Amino acid sequence: MTVYNTQAYLREAVDSVFAQRTHRTWELIVVDDGSSDGSLSLALELQALHPGRIRVLRHPGGLNCGISKSRNLALSHARGVKVAFLDSDDVWLPHHLETLAAILDREPGIAGVFGEAERWFDFAQSFDEVAARHAWWGSNYLPPLLPPGEPDGIVLPGELVECFLKDESLVPCICSVMVRREAARAVGGFADEFHGLYDDQAFHAKLSLRYHLYAERTPVARYRKHNASCCAKGAADEVVSITERRRFLRFLASYRKTMQARSAEYCSELSAIR
Repeated sequence: MTVYNTQAYLREAVDSVFAQRTHRTWELIVVDDGSSDGSLSLALELQALHPGRIRVLRHPGGLNCGISKSRNLALSHARGVKVAFLDSDDVWLPHHLETLAAILDREPGIAGVFGEAERWFDFAQSFDEVAARHAWWGSNYLPPLLPPGEPDGIVLPGELVECFLKDESLVPCICSVMVRREAARAVGGFADEFHGLYDDQAFHAKLSLRYHLYAERTPVARYRKHNASCCAKGAADEVVSITERRRFLRFLASYRKTMQARSAEYCSELSAIR
């Protein structure tokens, strides 16, 4: 969980982790990314309340280093063989961990799994899957997981990238993703040059060009839509949005070349990291 000035939402995000209906052992790694509000104090308070369950990390000097470096810091400290992500202004639904972990257990040939995430506009509303499937932008709604007519299940290497290059609404919400830790580390984690926009796309591209993934049509999280989020701020600035899009496309082109040059090395890798 990365945290940057989200004191207002942090406790609710953490509570959603503790509300998980699972027998599995888990830990929550919280990375404060140089917050200037009370987020760090609250995170340390929660760590003190739950020693052994919550670990709070910071960058050297308490610097703000961006969301990708923050996720990579957590990834470098992760001890579990499976890793899931939750930004501090979003929440997991109670079956999140068990649903996604069970798929990774059942499907040894995949490196990660992504489910559906409700776009959460009205924070006073409890989750309603039926209503969310019939709503659209401006209300709490569930966007399509895959293009129309595409079945859920195994997603072959490269397919996910092609989907979200055509339609950015098909980018999996990071709060609905679980990956094998060693697969995430094998691709180098998140791309440090992306500080708030296209960080998810860069990670999904690295993982999905190299490995099989799994798409699960089950809502597992709620992605909070609010004007203070880094995505909202970036989207509101057309110059920033276009600049970051171009940066991502350059990154993707470069990574594809690397993949082509090293394809033989990657072909049997997953069996070694499960």
